Amino acid sequence: MDNTDIKKFIILELGKHRKPNDIIIEVCEKTGMGWNDAQKFVRQVYTENHSEIAGHQNGIIFALVILEIIAGAAISLGILAMTLSGWIIFFLRFPVPYLGNLAYFMLGVFMILGGIKGYTNMKTPKK
Repeated sequence: MDNTDIKKFIILELGKHRKPNDIIIEVCEKTGMGWNDAQKFVRQVYTENHSEIAGHQNGIIFALVILEIIAGAAISLGILAMTLSGWIIFFLRFPVPYLGNLAYFMLGVFMILGGIKGYTNMKTPKK
């Protein structure tokens, strides 16, 4: 295996949350490097490619982003439907009609925007 194949292997394995010592053992077996050299190489690959490694670890974040967007849409559409049906929701017992409707609608909108922002941050490599 050449150097780029080993680097790709290390990035993928670190992205799968494997223990560094297990990866070092495999690097030693595949390349014939000594333990200390392989350990330094794995650290070097990690420091040079930590944003790409983090990109492989984003599965749970993606699920949370999708959940946030769906929940925000459900809240916004639900409040919109309730408002159009004539429901008046008071917010924190303030005697302002439709203040609760507006507040909860905006909560849903901000949840959607936050989910979109989280998704774009997840896809944008950090420098």
